[in-house]
Amino acid sequence: MNQIGNLLRVNLTTREIRTLPFPVDWAKTYFAGRGVNSFLLFREVPKGADPLEMGNLLLFSAGLLTGTEVPASSRLHVSAKSPLTGGLGSSNVGGGFGARLRSAGYQTLILEGRAEAPCILRIEEGAASLEPALDLWGMDTWQTQEILRQRIGGQNLEILAIGPAGENGVRFASIMTGRGHSAGRTGMGAVMGAKNLKAIVVRSDPPRGDRGKTTPEAIRRYYEKILKAPRYQLFSRWSNTFLIGWANQMGILSTRNYQKGTFEGADRIDGLQMAPYLGKSKTCHRCPVHCKAEVRISQGRFAGTEGERPDLEPIIALGSKCGVDNPEAILYLYNLCSRLGLDVLTMGSSLAFAMEAYEKGILGLADTDGIELRWGDDGAMEKIIRLTAQRRGIGEILSGGLARAAQRIGRGAEQIAYHCKGLDLTGYDPRGLMATALGYAVSTRGADFNSVYALPEFKWDPERSQREFGTEKAVDRFAAEGKGRLVKRSLLVSAVMDALGICKVPALSLIGAFDLQHEAELTMLLTGWEFDARELFRIGERIINLENLFNIRHGIPSPKETLPEKFLTTPLAEGSAQGQTVPLVSMLDEFYEAMGWTPKGHPTRQKLEELNLWTLVQEDPPPQGE
Repeated sequence: MNQIGNLLRVNLTTREIRTLPFPVDWAKTYFAGRGVNSFLLFREVPKGADPLEMGNLLLFSAGLLTGTEVPASSRLHVSAKSPLTGGLGSSNVGGGFGARLRSAGYQTLILEGRAEAPCILRIEEGAASLEPALDLWGMDTWQTQEILRQRIGGQNLEILAIGPAGENGVRFASIMTGRGHSAGRTGMGAVMGAKNLKAIVVRSDPPRGDRGKTTPEAIRRYYEKILKAPRYQLFSRWSNTFLIGWANQMGILSTRNYQKGTFEGADRIDGLQMAPYLGKSKTCHRCPVHCKAEVRISQGRFAGTEGERPDLEPIIALGSKCGVDNPEAILYLYNLCSRLGLDVLTMGSSLAFAMEAYEKGILGLADTDGIELRWGDDGAMEKIIRLTAQRRGIGEILSGGLARAAQRIGRGAEQIAYHCKGLDLTGYDPRGLMATALGYAVSTRGADFNSVYALPEFKWDPERSQREFGTEKAVDRFAAEGKGRLVKRSLLVSAVMDALGICKVPALSLIGAFDLQHEAELTMLLTGWEFDARELFRIGERIINLENLFNIRHGIPSPKETLPEKFLTTPLAEGSAQGQTVPLVSMLDEFYEAMGWTPKGHPTRQKLEELNLWTLVQEDPPPQGE
């Protein structure tokens, strides 16, 4: 493997730019990507720092294997203290930026301070500069990238950009690269906007790998495992959008703000129904799956819409969760959010929350700028999306995210604002998948599926469950037993993937081993270091413990992780998960025990010493003796 890339440290206030070597001991302890970001956040962001002020860092780190010959080694991790949750801000994005950054000689970008005026950070081979960007302020993410490509010229460019939402401080603003790759969750676009940074441009020669035409056996085997996976053809053609129908059959398709687990329009928004709008497939660096696709609507109310196809979660967020069964409306609204720089998942959750509040009389026309927020009304949704990006009217209230919006509205709104740690729940209703429910509660960035990826719950058979977790019930989606151990495994694997920079779609959705054997082999091959799977799990555990400690330092959780009350007490009324609620307490207890934490979810001194973290945290140790 080429040597680890450098650190680029940029002080936007003083305009000081320094290139520093990436310490090898950091790489061996945390890898890079999510791992080194979590370390830097814990070490450098002080308790009480305002996410939108000078004391917050904004970190961009390619995974340790990003840009190498490893299939799907495309990922870039973005981290900061979150303006949405006040805790861990963490988002992961594919496309070509991460690989191009590595090709330019950089592993990690550390941005601090705040520029006096809007600017861009321009990175080329071995050099970086800050350039004015006042003329780009107000442009959407697509316009920004197009103008910069014309201005800078050349083909070897990758760009990260924010839109109006990030500029205006929407607390769930995203950062976009290309038209469809989003660092969406937890408001990293708002942090970038608060720093007056409109875009980051990197230009370098294309990443080429290290061995020319000779492909090592380990890489070839990994590639073949992806191609031979049972669902490879489905994911290659449809991404995960074909799972809408599966979720509906399972009774876990969040519908009308989790009022139901099935949607009568599910067959109309399933990804298979989007075939008439699809253009050519697209892919990320060295990925054989090609799960991205261009879209175009040529006639009807949304004629002229161009962009990219959403994956499963955005379809749910703008579709069943809001009562929308028109695939053209979903395609239009998804690409509108991408252009404005809004996290589609939180935007969809905010719309669903507002619709239920309107339905229940908590919000009236006087609160909604005269907009009737009825289920399935995509025209009303468009208006609210634009108001949110501008932070005007009802959009200003929603721009703070669910927890803040519900608190401001009052009148019982908190009871229908479904979030954990301030981050809204994603597409699956937790009452029908117990490991997913537990994952929502314990995920270090808040309610989320992708940072946990608890797929073994519905992919593994009982025999393997017994072997790995000591009980067949770990893969019984309605049982509590074994879920703590399963979620621990999923969390650690997910953290390692984000630290290595390998996409989870081929690694976990398709291959689905969750044992890190392949990844350890590839890491040893590309670095020359001695790593086995046990050491990779240890690094994953180190990352999760540091993220937990970061949240504790900043007041999250307090005192114990939980789910919204509805999912604990109100059973699903229909569908194949009918009658189910979440027995969270017993699952949490098992999870904390498996992690070696206290009964309140705090890492113990013994665990931190075991992970060689105690020295790092001595100045601010977690509570003990509970």
